[in-house]
Amino acid sequence: TLNNKIFGGTLDNTELPRKGPADLSLTFISPIYKTPQPYRLYLPSTYDSSKPFPLLIVLHGTGGNQNKYFDHPEYASGIYKQEAEKKGIILLSPYGNDSLDRPTEWRGTGEIHVLKVIEEVCKNFNIDRDRIILSGQSMGGTGTTYLCCRYPDLFAGGIPLASTYGHLSLVINLKHTPMFYVHGEKDWHIYAQTGPIPIIEEMKRLGYNGTLWMIPDVGHNTMHISTERVIDWALQQKRVAHPTHIIHRAYFPPHGRAWWIEIVSVEQPGWYGEVDARIEQDNSIKVTCKNVAELIIRPDPELLPLDKPISVEINNTQIYNGKCSPNQQILLQYKDGKWRAFVEPRVIRDRIELLQKFFIAKIGDPAPTWEPTPETTLGNYLTDAMREISGADIAICTKGHYQYGGHLRGNQPKPNQNLYLIDLIDWIRPLDCALCTFNLKGKELLEIIELNICDKPEEERFLVQVSGCRYTFDRSLPFGARVVDTDIQPERNYQIVCNVADITRTDTLHLGRFYGKLEYKLLEPNILSTIWFYASKNGGVITSRLENRVSELNH
Repeated sequence: TLNNKIFGGTLDNTELPRKGPADLSLTFISPIYKTPQPYRLYLPSTYDSSKPFPLLIVLHGTGGNQNKYFDHPEYASGIYKQEAEKKGIILLSPYGNDSLDRPTEWRGTGEIHVLKVIEEVCKNFNIDRDRIILSGQSMGGTGTTYLCCRYPDLFAGGIPLASTYGHLSLVINLKHTPMFYVHGEKDWHIYAQTGPIPIIEEMKRLGYNGTLWMIPDVGHNTMHISTERVIDWALQQKRVAHPTHIIHRAYFPPHGRAWWIEIVSVEQPGWYGEVDARIEQDNSIKVTCKNVAELIIRPDPELLPLDKPISVEINNTQIYNGKCSPNQQILLQYKDGKWRAFVEPRVIRDRIELLQKFFIAKIGDPAPTWEPTPETTLGNYLTDAMREISGADIAICTKGHYQYGGHLRGNQPKPNQNLYLIDLIDWIRPLDCALCTFNLKGKELLEIIELNICDKPEEERFLVQVSGCRYTFDRSLPFGARVVDTDIQPERNYQIVCNVADITRTDTLHLGRFYGKLEYKLLEPNILSTIWFYASKNGGVITSRLENRVSELNH
């Protein structure tokens, strides 16, 4: 009975089922590819289009598709659909891979498809916009954290399952977005240690609503145990639609809108812009900012009487006192050391369009890439950028997770191409984590470099890329003696910068005896924002060349 109605293709208004149950295989037109993009939707038998219904969006993991939550044995053979029927909630599962079937991590292309499918389903079905909950398994769980931190005003809550890392610096955006993390105790310990555990600790420190359910004696998939409680929790959530206090950070302006504020531009690329805005009882808005050049305030008529003057104070200085009608907004600009305010027509910019049109840089010639050689132009560019933004002595990275199934995960840009934010995200995936610094003696760094000069072709991705030093190796020599020439001084103390995932996971860089022992400091910039910073500093062009930083004898 749960499969009594199956449609194919894009629905028009004459085909919309007005009552459930209905198990629908549907498509929408991708804003990126301009081709049909599949998704699956389940309407419970209690669904009646005359009243709004809650919606649970479920994001599949790596190797999955839009059908996996509905009927795959690995996902407990349709348990989510069964529980959605029992509890009376609509279930939506989009497709999270790109046109070449590579996992998007629900960022960039995947991110746009989530935004678009929400728009599509809300247009075609009676969805309660205050009861949209986001969840996902593995890659989908990590994507849940990513999306909730960047679009907190869209969701009533997030439920990441078996998730891993997130940007701790953006957890502050979850003030009004409860999170329920679900994790198997026997899952790979790295996932919890780099994701749910520190995220929940940060939410508790901030006084936010975050919960971690660690399920004993269970591995990566907990659905046979957790699903009923997950959906019960989802049904208890209701979006905060009109908050009087907003704290929002964004590394990129397309992620800068939350409720009635929007970061339009930042002063310095590479670091996040932050806005803390609060509505007071005297019809005033008090704002503090960090690294923000332009900010829009769209006064909420549910919170402020717009027929009366509004006072706007920024960083303890009043910069506006006057009226702002419901069809107007207040633009705040910081220039020449002063804030200025302008009232202008209210325009809410489309998030999908912003992701596609926010310019990052122009790709030079050659375009940096992961060549099948010991030294790579993309490795050189990333390490140069990390060293520049951090001031460290040496930067390191590896090809690591930038490959999937023997191929590059990302879309390689072409010379002379304009690179927009979506292109940057789709190119540098999946690990856009924060940077970190740590200190080692030169001989200790050389020990780590040696550990990653491996013999198997599939382990070539571990070979360390560098900036601020060089080394030559001979793979025919025994481990410990393979670096035959270097300018790294064995007894010198070096500050080293890298992607934090390289030293907190074990599948991107071999650390040997140093694993878990390095005392590192998290930095504010992440990999993507660092690229934007470095491109901006170099005339808005991204290019790099091979310079014999990493070379192999007899290669």
